[in-house]
Amino acid sequence: MKQLKGKRVLITGGARGIGLAIAQGFAREGAHILLTDIDAASVRESAQALRSGYGVQADAYVLDVSSCESISCVFGEVGERFGTLDVLVNNAGIQIRDASVSFSEANWDKLMNINLKGSFFCAQAAARLMKNGGAIVNISSGTATRTLPGRAPYVISKAGVGGMTAVLAAEWASMNIRVNAVAPGWIRTQLLEDGFRLGIVSEKQIYAAVPFKRLAGVDEIADAVVYLGSAQASYVTGQTLYVDGGWSALGLPDMAQE
Repeated sequence: MKQLKGKRVLITGGARGIGLAIAQGFAREGAHILLTDIDAASVRESAQALRSGYGVQADAYVLDVSSCESISCVFGEVGERFGTLDVLVNNAGIQIRDASVSFSEANWDKLMNINLKGSFFCAQAAARLMKNGGAIVNISSGTATRTLPGRAPYVISKAGVGGMTAVLAAEWASMNIRVNAVAPGWIRTQLLEDGFRLGIVSEKQIYAAVPFKRLAGVDEIADAVVYLGSAQASYVTGQTLYVDGGWSALGLPDMAQE
């Protein structure tokens, strides 16, 4: 129904976590997966798992999204091999926590080069291959609007992704390229579970701020991305879809959950 069978979908940061869940979501629809990640061994292993688990074509590419040279190399190879690209998912990203008064220039550059610069130049490279139109889905974050202390550059980068999504959607509509974003809320990942265990993050505080009183599963994020990348979202562009259990809609937290 989503008309994704055989469509070429390139996913950055796709070797594990949310990126791999997104790849699995597109694979369930029969898409041809172009899986990229900076971790060569993991991305090849994950591509093999997609081929064996879903019976789809899945190719692995080593991509450092912080490097325009690496972006040019990978997208150039995709263009030479296949000629066109149908969907890009800008998933690669990092988070570095530190107080704003002590955040280093080196960490600022590292985070921005991956989260913001990488997303822009991957989108640019993808658009040049979308000769028959296509869809770009950027992964933003609920923290772009529901800010959290100690994460200023991350929040800034994800707010930038939202602005980039809107302006590229306006520019590229004439090329029949749709550009949208998904902003996840709190997701049950190993990183968050480790945060609970170490006392860095409070599960009770999260539930107080989320009306659904639970964390998202990675598949719930993936489903939203697949929708925006599919023909079912053919008239949707320039939007950020918050998949956050109502976190962005809640005013005062539910203090009964504290």
